Amino acid sequence: MSNMYIWQRPLWQQFIEQKQQQRLPHAILLSGVKGLGKAEFVEYLVASVLCQSTKDNGDACGTCHSCQLLSAGSHPDHIDITPEQAGKQIKIEQIRALKDKQQLTANVSAWKTVTISPADSMTTSASNSLLKLLEEPQQNTVLILITAKPESLPITIKSRCQSFHMATPDNEQAKQWIKANTQNIADKDLDKLLQLAKGAPLAAATLLNEQGSEQYQQIEQDFQQLLLGDVNPVTLAASWQQYDLTEVMNQLQLLVKNMIVSQLSNKGDVDSKYWAISDCIIGTLKLISSQHNINKILLIEDFMVSVMQLDNRANT
Repeated sequence: MSNMYIWQRPLWQQFIEQKQQQRLPHAILLSGVKGLGKAEFVEYLVASVLCQSTKDNGDACGTCHSCQLLSAGSHPDHIDITPEQAGKQIKIEQIRALKDKQQLTANVSAWKTVTISPADSMTTSASNSLLKLLEEPQQNTVLILITAKPESLPITIKSRCQSFHMATPDNEQAKQWIKANTQNIADKDLDKLLQLAKGAPLAAATLLNEQGSEQYQQIEQDFQQLLLGDVNPVTLAASWQQYDLTEVMNQLQLLVKNMIVSQLSNKGDVDSKYWAISDCIIGTLKLISSQHNINKILLIEDFMVSVMQLDNRANT
């Protein structure tokens, strides 16, 4: 627990209390925004459940046969289910194979554990197959569904899991952690990064370490030029291919939100084009998050042309 992120400790304490009271749920839905370390948290949780000699505080001992097998990635009583390819869906065949394995007794530990991540990536048929397993839970088995999008899961699955929601830390706590674990950054830029990361410190740190603030300044400048109609959408779309499109749209959504708030504060009303641009951003984000194969550059070009057309109509 000493290595656990500070914002994870309340949820960990909740889990340990249930474990000590022998009230472990057969299924857990762990939710929270991206960038809170949910996967690392589940590693602690799984190790504690499978450990043959846990410490007094509930931590896994790290030295027993079970802990050694888990550390080596060869524990026979633990299964990780993820998409076979990055960005793809979890298939029904993977859940059916899980159902077959769940009928077997534990080999090493007193319990068996299963993680499904991201749970929202299951196909409809895979979700239906999992539902049958949740309706007939196996003894001494804990299924852990991990997701940043619990709203995408069927209500029938959510209702059969105990909710473990990992809350984001408060802004000051998040800033302190980032400053202690990354390069120096001005508070103003750090606030922007945290807004883009929805308050998640690890996501903000990743954005900072991978790209720095230069990318966000560049996108902001490009967007201002786009609003002025002073760009070639084809050329600009080509330059934006290097970025994560979801991150770009989240940044633009924040920029437009700030523009709307500023206009409301200063004028008491909002230019209608900003509401329309906000709708364009939301529509683009929905397309990005869909399971369809999207042509990235065409999607960016279409968005840029739409924004420029809205601006032209407003000026007319």
